Amino acid sequence: MNITGEQKLLAVLAHLAYLFGGLGFIIAPLLIFLAKKDDPFVYEHAKQALVAHLVILAVSVATGLLCALLIGLLLLPIIAVLWLLLLITSIIAAVKAADGQGYKYPIIQGLVNKI
Repeated sequence: MNITGEQKLLAVLAHLAYLFGGLGFIIAPLLIFLAKKDDPFVYEHAKQALVAHLVILAVSVATGLLCALLIGLLLLPIIAVLWLLLLITSIIAAVKAADGQGYKYPIIQGLVNKI
């Protein structure tokens, strides 16, 4: 399978969308996911990134709510580690995408496979 430069760029953008700030880290991979359903390479990368970003968003929101109750303060180091893990794995995924290879984020494959 010959992967084009455009396919690689879209896949990399999906993984590194958190660099856009705000909700760009959800919107960019979602738009790529929806627009490229007919492209297995880009679709799979966008799906991986979207699920990973949604999981970190959900965990961050839940921790934020728990912080309001002071319970979540104990979870802040865990959130920091999860964001660091997302940073590392998304960079690895982006490099793989740029090389025309697939990538599967660790831990979340059960959720990814349901989509």
